[in-house]
Amino acid sequence: MTRRPPRQSGFSLVELLVTALIFGIGLLGLAALQVSTLRSNSGGRNRVTAASLAEGCMSAIQAEGSLSWSYAANVQGIGTAYTGLRNYTGGPANGTFGTGSFDINGQPVVALAPTQVFTVNWARLAPTTATPKANITGMNMNEFVVTVNWQDQATAADGTALAASAMTLSRLVRY
Repeated sequence: MTRRPPRQSGFSLVELLVTALIFGIGLLGLAALQVSTLRSNSGGRNRVTAASLAEGCMSAIQAEGSLSWSYAANVQGIGTAYTGLRNYTGGPANGTFGTGSFDINGQPVVALAPTQVFTVNWARLAPTTATPKANITGMNMNEFVVTVNWQDQATAADGTALAASAMTLSRLVRY
């Protein structure tokens, strides 16, 4: 009677290598998904911060315009023009909000600082034939436009430069 060799159980080296290869490809796919998710979240955060900065600038313009109108209409009992910090209505037709430069968290920074991400500018559309809606007769309304510019990412994965992002907010404000 011949004895049969016992049957071996386990995996061969080739089977282990194939399994490791499949597992490695799966991990690389998950890593790429993680990178794209982080990039999308960063872009969403930048859009929310830009919207907040634009709304803050527009609220300041609206508050100052309302106060200026109250002085001009003699509601405050003075009858003179209001001269505020920015003087949106009586001053120049455009300018910057705050310092005009903000970091990733929306905090003011010095222009061209390494942490600068956002720039906020505003313009008052003067009543012209090109923009007849800028001044509404009898209501003392001007159209103000706030523009926020930022750069989500300087270059794409292939090294090409990406365009900057921008958000514009427009509102009619009584002055």
